[in-house]
Amino acid sequence: MYAVILAGGSGTRFWPKSRELFPKQLITIAGAKTMLQNTVERILPLVPIESIYVVTNELHAVETCKQLAEYGFNPGRLIAEPAGRNTAPATALAAKILSRKTPEAVMGVFPADHIVEDGDAFLKTLREAETVALRGYLVTIGIKPTRPETGYGYIKKGPPLDNGGSFQVERFVEKPDLPSAQQFLEHNGYFWNSGVFLWKVSTILEEIKLLLPELDACLKTLASTVAESKGKYSYRVLSAKGKELYNSIASISIDYGIMEKSRRVALVPASVRWSDVGSWNALEEVSAKDASGNVFSRNVVSLDCSGSIVQGNDRLIAAVGIKNIVVVDTPDALLVCEKNRSQDVRRLVEKMKKECRPETQVHATVLKPWGSYTVLEKRESYLLKRIEVLPGEKLSLQSHRHRSEHWLVVSGSAEVELDGRKIPLVRNQSIDIPLGSKHRLGNPGDAPLTIIETQIGETLEEDDIVRYEDLYGRS
Repeated sequence: MYAVILAGGSGTRFWPKSRELFPKQLITIAGAKTMLQNTVERILPLVPIESIYVVTNELHAVETCKQLAEYGFNPGRLIAEPAGRNTAPATALAAKILSRKTPEAVMGVFPADHIVEDGDAFLKTLREAETVALRGYLVTIGIKPTRPETGYGYIKKGPPLDNGGSFQVERFVEKPDLPSAQQFLEHNGYFWNSGVFLWKVSTILEEIKLLLPELDACLKTLASTVAESKGKYSYRVLSAKGKELYNSIASISIDYGIMEKSRRVALVPASVRWSDVGSWNALEEVSAKDASGNVFSRNVVSLDCSGSIVQGNDRLIAAVGIKNIVVVDTPDALLVCEKNRSQDVRRLVEKMKKECRPETQVHATVLKPWGSYTVLEKRESYLLKRIEVLPGEKLSLQSHRHRSEHWLVVSGSAEVELDGRKIPLVRNQSIDIPLGSKHRLGNPGDAPLTIIETQIGETLEEDDIVRYEDLYGRS
């Protein structure tokens, strides 16, 4: 069996903790692991790491590889999309690639950003679903509802298949209103649509050919253009021709494009605690509450608060008398909203994007393949950064058209390449980087390197970079 993890996301629902360049699957929600890491750990007892594939946006590929390195994940099994086109194109491309090896193998499709408790019961459900998939069905995992939820799609089960533990599907239901959701809960024949699917590779490709012929017509060309990316993390990317074709494909979900129309769909119910963690409200489902129904992170002091969600990092948050409020604090942005309007955070982010707010794209600390940087202060004519370079890593060989820089080593050892010269620096030593010079910063040591960078110039933007060499294949 193969697993394909769909790791798309735009970083809107869990803003400000998630951002466009660091979406929900890459952050921690409940516990110490990210949602992507939890997804991998959940399926590893059933699917070995060498049989796990990930489809994600090219912008998130390196961070995804870094997060999965501890499991022995091979970057060659990461497929980088040039742009998100919903779940049908991503699933179809992964299936086409797998069909070259084992077209009759079962392929499980898993969202990267859901939470599932009762792991053993979930694995048992997947094993049962695998046996049904081997019989030529497109299997969807349905979650037994525990409340009248209006934020999920529903599946109505039909007659049982001959093994008794799986069912035909009578119909799919889009997100219902509250009275309908209450009826579904009482009916006992409706299940939440988990977005987890199992099928043979050949079966899903046959249904794509039948129901999405325009997508099918692109698959052979797309798969033929997939190649390893340049640089340290050799994940799979599309050629320029492939990217152009992929971007032209209609954006459509696998649910709408295939599952709601196919005559080969089966349902396997799962009695597990599950959440798609679609908004800050969902923390109440997956986190411990205090006696007043609050979900607080560490370093929160409260008085007479109830039913509220307060999340922060190192800074103390003090709250008095708030009820049913969401507060999320990050170093560069603070969210305050009524809990029953947490779904509207997405609308708020869209408004900020129209205003070109950088806080929708990146955090104050920006992760890079070589480490990270944090903007400490920005003014009209200068910018102050803390740069941390991991052992053995290097920034690109680059120059700038509009700024000069000054580097001061705070800790660790640095190797600076400046116009062809290599200059070692240690703690408390500094160097000037003139405007237009070719330069590079590297960490030759065994410990992290930290420097303070001062940029001076009329234009102090990240796109003022001319790259000549890069370990990570960036241009």
